[in-house]
Amino acid sequence: MENDTFGGAILAWIKSAKAFLKVQAGTGDNLLEEDIREGFTDYCLWSTFRPECIDTDGELDMECLDSGMVLFRENCTPGEALESSYRQAFGKDFDGNDVVVLIEERD
Repeated sequence: MENDTFGGAILAWIKSAKAFLKVQAGTGDNLLEEDIREGFTDYCLWSTFRPECIDTDGELDMECLDSGMVLFRENCTPGEALESSYRQAFGKDFDGNDVVVLIEERD
């Protein structure tokens, strides 16, 4: 992942959790006035999903496990967005060996 400003989305497989982590750049709509006063200028949204069953002939149903928002005081890079979302979603330090980036979309 490059170190430019994050403006798209990332879909990663988290091996230890056997779940997907989707990270999406914020549009600015979710920053509250208090956030702006505290110096936050950017954010990303994250969600974790687990397949209900992968033995399927049709749709791959997913259970949404959790979701949240990570605030940043300056524009975040794709790497910062993924690492911060991982820490918040799974409550542990980022482990690059635990993460497989499947798709990275850029705006």
